[in-house]
Amino acid sequence: MADPPPRKRLTTIVTVVDEDSDVAQDLSAPRLEQARRESVARLVVLGPGESFPLEDVLAGRGGLGLLVLDGAVVRSLAMGDRNGLELFGPGDLVRPSESAGEAGIMMPTRIGWWALCPTHLAVLDARFTSRMCSYPEVIDQLTGRLERRSSNHALRLTIMQQPRLPTRLHLLLWHLADRFGRMHPEGVVLPLALSHEVLAQLVGAQRPSVSRALKELERGELIARLPDGTWRLGDQPPPGART
Repeated sequence: MADPPPRKRLTTIVTVVDEDSDVAQDLSAPRLEQARRESVARLVVLGPGESFPLEDVLAGRGGLGLLVLDGAVVRSLAMGDRNGLELFGPGDLVRPSESAGEAGIMMPTRIGWWALCPTHLAVLDARFTSRMCSYPEVIDQLTGRLERRSSNHALRLTIMQQPRLPTRLHLLLWHLADRFGRMHPEGVVLPLALSHEVLAQLVGAQRPSVSRALKELERGELIARLPDGTWRLGDQPPPGART
Protein backbone atom coordinates (compact mmCIF):
# COMPACT_ATOMS: atom_id res chain seq x y z
CA MET A 1 0.00 0.00 0.00
CA ALA A 2 1.42 3.36 -0.99
CA ASP A 3 1.81 5.98 1.71
CA PRO A 4 -1.04 8.54 1.66
CA PRO A 5 0.03 12.07 0.74
CA PRO A 6 1.16 14.21 3.69
CA ARG A 7 -1.09 16.93 5.04
CA LYS A 8 -0.45 19.98 7.18
CA ARG A 9 0.26 19.24 10.85
CA LEU A 10 -0.67 21.37 13.83
CA THR A 11 1.86 21.65 16.64
CA THR A 12 1.35 22.86 20.23
CA ILE A 13 2.59 21.98 23.72
CA VAL A 14 1.25 19.38 26.17
CA THR A 15 2.14 18.21 29.68
CA VAL A 16 2.96 14.53 29.32
CA VAL A 17 2.26 13.47 32.92
CA ASP A 18 -1.22 14.97 32.62
CA GLU A 19 -1.93 13.40 29.23
CA ASP A 20 -0.64 9.96 30.28
CA SER A 21 -0.87 9.74 34.06
CA ASP A 22 0.47 6.17 34.17
CA VAL A 23 4.00 7.39 33.43
CA ALA A 24 4.01 9.28 36.74
CA GLN A 25 2.24 6.69 38.89
CA ASP A 26 5.35 6.05 41.02
CA LEU A 27 6.01 9.71 41.83
CA SER A 28 5.17 11.24 45.19
CA ALA A 29 2.80 14.21 45.21
CA PRO A 30 5.54 16.87 45.52
CA ARG A 31 7.65 15.28 42.78
CA LEU A 32 4.56 14.94 40.59
CA GLU A 33 3.98 18.69 40.77
CA GLN A 34 7.59 19.32 39.82
CA ALA A 35 7.45 16.76 37.00
CA ARG A 36 4.33 18.46 35.69
CA ARG A 37 6.37 21.59 35.09
CA GLU A 38 9.23 19.68 33.48
CA SER A 39 7.34 17.21 31.30
CA VAL A 40 6.23 19.60 28.58
CA ALA A 41 6.52 18.29 25.03
CA ARG A 42 5.52 19.27 21.54
CA LEU A 43 2.24 17.81 20.32
CA VAL A 44 1.80 16.54 16.78
CA VAL A 45 -1.78 16.22 15.52
CA LEU A 46 -2.39 13.88 12.59
CA GLY A 47 -5.52 13.36 10.54
CA PRO A 48 -6.66 9.99 9.14
CA GLY A 49 -4.26 8.78 6.48
CA GLU A 50 -1.68 11.48 7.17
CA SER A 51 1.90 10.30 6.81
CA PHE A 52 4.88 11.77 8.62
CA PRO A 53 8.68 11.29 8.56
CA LEU A 54 9.42 10.09 12.09
CA GLU A 55 13.06 11.13 12.10
CA ASP A 56 12.20 14.67 10.99
CA VAL A 57 9.60 15.04 13.75
CA LEU A 58 12.11 13.98 16.41
CA ALA A 59 14.77 16.27 14.89
CA GLY A 60 17.92 14.44 15.95
CA ARG A 61 19.15 11.63 18.19
CA GLY A 62 18.89 11.27 21.94
CA GLY A 63 15.12 11.30 22.31
CA LEU A 64 12.86 8.58 23.63
CA GLY A 65 10.50 8.69 20.65
CA LEU A 66 6.89 9.66 20.07
CA LEU A 67 4.30 8.81 22.70
CA VAL A 68 0.88 7.96 21.29
CA LEU A 69 -1.67 9.82 23.42
CA ASP A 70 -4.73 8.72 21.46
CA GLY A 71 -5.60 7.33 18.05
CA ALA A 72 -3.56 4.76 16.14
CA VAL A 73 -0.33 4.90 14.14
CA VAL A 74 0.67 2.44 11.44
CA ARG A 75 4.25 1.43 10.70
CA SER A 76 4.59 0.19 7.14
CA LEU A 77 7.61 -1.86 6.05
CA ALA A 78 7.82 -2.74 2.36
CA MET A 79 10.18 -5.27 0.82
CA GLY A 80 9.84 -5.73 -2.89
CA ASP A 81 6.13 -5.89 -3.72
CA ARG A 82 5.04 -7.03 -0.26
CA ASN A 83 4.10 -4.82 2.65
CA GLY A 84 3.86 -5.55 6.38
CA LEU A 85 2.08 -3.38 8.93
CA GLU A 86 2.30 -2.86 12.68
CA LEU A 87 -0.20 -0.89 14.77
CA PHE A 88 0.62 1.39 17.69
CA GLY A 89 -2.03 2.71 20.06
CA PRO A 90 -2.43 4.90 23.16
CA GLY A 91 0.48 4.55 25.55
CA ASP A 92 2.84 3.07 22.95
CA LEU A 93 6.26 4.60 22.46
CA VAL A 94 7.17 4.87 18.79
CA ARG A 95 10.85 5.09 17.93
CA PRO A 96 12.58 5.63 14.58
CA SER A 97 14.02 2.50 13.05
CA GLU A 98 17.70 2.06 12.35
CA SER A 99 18.77 2.36 8.77
CA ALA A 100 19.17 -0.91 6.89
CA GLY A 101 22.96 -0.58 7.15
CA GLU A 102 22.93 0.07 10.90
CA ALA A 103 20.60 -2.88 11.50
CA GLY A 104 22.68 -5.20 9.33
CA ILE A 105 19.83 -5.75 6.85
CA MET A 106 21.11 -6.68 3.39
CA MET A 107 17.76 -6.54 1.61
CA PRO A 108 16.37 -3.10 0.63
CA THR A 109 13.33 -2.02 2.64
CA ARG A 110 11.10 1.04 2.74
CA ILE A 111 9.61 2.25 6.02
CA GLY A 112 6.71 4.67 6.38
CA TRP A 113 4.48 5.95 9.18
CA TRP A 114 0.88 7.17 8.93
CA ALA A 115 -2.15 7.71 11.13
CA LEU A 116 -5.05 5.28 10.85
CA CYS A 117 -7.45 7.73 12.52
CA PRO A 118 -7.22 11.15 14.25
CA THR A 119 -4.10 10.83 16.39
CA HIS A 120 -2.16 12.90 18.92
CA LEU A 121 1.55 12.27 19.54
CA ALA A 122 3.82 13.80 22.19
CA VAL A 123 7.37 14.38 20.94
CA LEU A 124 9.76 13.04 23.58
CA ASP A 125 12.88 14.49 22.00
CA ALA A 126 16.39 14.94 23.44
CA ARG A 127 15.41 18.07 25.37
CA PHE A 128 12.46 16.27 26.99
CA THR A 129 14.68 13.29 27.86
CA SER A 130 17.32 15.54 29.42
CA ARG A 131 14.75 17.27 31.65
CA MET A 132 13.17 13.98 32.72
CA CYS A 133 16.44 12.30 33.71
CA SER A 134 15.75 13.67 37.20
CA TYR A 135 12.68 11.39 37.29
CA PRO A 136 13.95 7.82 36.76
CA GLU A 137 10.48 6.53 37.68
CA VAL A 138 9.05 8.22 34.58
CA ILE A 139 11.89 7.04 32.34
CA ASP A 140 11.37 3.49 33.63
CA GLN A 141 7.65 3.63 32.82
CA LEU A 142 8.31 4.95 29.33
CA THR A 143 11.02 2.45 28.42
CA GLY A 144 8.80 -0.32 29.78
CA ARG A 145 6.40 0.48 26.93
CA LEU A 146 9.02 -0.87 24.52
CA GLU A 147 8.94 -4.25 26.29
CA ARG A 148 5.15 -4.27 26.00
CA ARG A 149 5.46 -3.65 22.29
CA SER A 150 7.90 -6.57 22.00
CA SER A 151 5.44 -8.86 23.79
CA ASN A 152 2.58 -7.76 21.55
CA HIS A 153 4.71 -8.35 18.48
CA ALA A 154 5.57 -11.87 19.67
CA LEU A 155 1.88 -12.62 20.20
CA ARG A 156 1.04 -11.38 16.71
CA LEU A 157 3.73 -13.64 15.25
CA THR A 158 2.13 -16.55 17.09
CA ILE A 159 -1.27 -15.62 15.66
CA MET A 160 0.21 -15.64 12.16
CA GLN A 161 1.22 -19.28 12.64
CA GLN A 162 -2.45 -20.29 12.58
CA PRO A 163 -2.93 -22.27 9.35
CA ARG A 164 -6.60 -21.31 8.79
CA LEU A 165 -6.99 -17.72 7.64
CA PRO A 166 -10.43 -17.19 9.26
CA THR A 167 -9.00 -18.29 12.62
CA ARG A 168 -5.98 -16.05 12.10
CA LEU A 169 -8.19 -13.03 11.40
CA HIS A 170 -10.51 -13.79 14.31
CA LEU A 171 -7.57 -13.99 16.71
CA LEU A 172 -6.04 -10.81 15.31
CA LEU A 173 -9.27 -8.82 15.72
CA TRP A 174 -9.60 -9.96 19.34
CA HIS A 175 -5.93 -9.17 19.93
CA LEU A 176 -6.52 -5.63 18.65
CA ALA A 177 -9.72 -5.37 20.70
CA ASP A 178 -7.64 -6.06 23.81
CA ARG A 179 -5.86 -2.74 23.11
CA PHE A 180 -8.50 -0.67 21.36
CA GLY A 181 -11.86 -2.34 22.04
CA ARG A 182 -14.91 -0.90 23.78
CA MET A 183 -17.70 -2.82 25.46
CA HIS A 184 -21.07 -2.75 23.68
CA PRO A 185 -24.38 -4.45 24.57
CA GLU A 186 -24.07 -6.60 21.44
CA GLY A 187 -20.38 -7.39 21.81
CA VAL A 188 -16.99 -5.71 21.77
CA VAL A 189 -16.58 -2.84 19.29
CA LEU A 190 -13.17 -2.37 17.67
CA PRO A 191 -13.27 1.35 16.75
CA LEU A 192 -10.71 1.13 13.95
CA ALA A 193 -11.69 1.40 10.30
CA LEU A 194 -9.53 -1.54 9.21
CA SER A 195 -9.97 -2.16 5.50
CA HIS A 196 -9.61 -5.60 3.95
CA GLU A 197 -6.27 -4.46 2.49
CA VAL A 198 -4.94 -3.36 5.90
CA LEU A 199 -6.08 -6.60 7.53
CA ALA A 200 -4.43 -8.57 4.75
CA GLN A 201 -1.10 -6.87 5.44
CA LEU A 202 -1.49 -7.41 9.20
CA VAL A 203 -1.96 -11.19 8.80
CA GLY A 204 0.31 -11.75 5.81
CA ALA A 205 -2.33 -12.79 3.28
CA GLN A 206 -3.78 -11.65 -0.03
CA ARG A 207 -6.74 -9.26 0.07
CA PRO A 208 -9.16 -11.53 -1.88
CA SER A 209 -8.45 -14.38 0.54
CA VAL A 210 -9.01 -12.07 3.50
CA SER A 211 -12.33 -10.88 2.03
CA ARG A 212 -13.53 -14.50 1.76
CA ALA A 213 -12.35 -15.30 5.29
CA LEU A 214 -14.12 -12.25 6.71
CA LYS A 215 -17.36 -13.27 5.00
CA GLU A 216 -17.04 -16.68 6.64
CA LEU A 217 -16.65 -15.04 10.05
CA GLU A 218 -19.62 -12.76 9.36
CA ARG A 219 -21.81 -15.69 8.33
CA GLY A 220 -20.92 -17.36 11.62
CA GLU A 221 -21.88 -14.11 13.44
CA LEU A 222 -18.40 -13.96 14.94
CA ILE A 223 -17.81 -10.45 13.57
CA ALA A 224 -19.83 -7.69 11.89
CA ARG A 225 -18.71 -4.71 9.81
CA LEU A 226 -20.37 -1.52 11.03
CA PRO A 227 -21.53 1.28 8.68
CA ASP A 228 -18.56 3.50 9.60
CA GLY A 229 -16.06 0.80 8.64
CA THR A 230 -15.27 -0.30 12.19
CA TRP A 231 -15.88 -3.80 13.53
CA ARG A 232 -18.04 -5.45 16.17
CA LEU A 233 -16.92 -8.78 17.61
CA GLY A 234 -19.54 -11.29 18.68
CA ASP A 235 -19.94 -12.94 22.06
CA GLN A 236 -17.85 -15.98 21.04
CA PRO A 237 -14.18 -15.05 21.38
CA PRO A 238 -11.61 -17.54 20.10
CA PRO A 239 -10.07 -19.88 22.70
CA GLY A 240 -7.71 -18.03 25.02
CA ALA A 241 -9.00 -14.54 24.21
CA ARG A 242 -9.63 -12.27 27.20
CA THR A 243 -13.20 -11.02 27.68
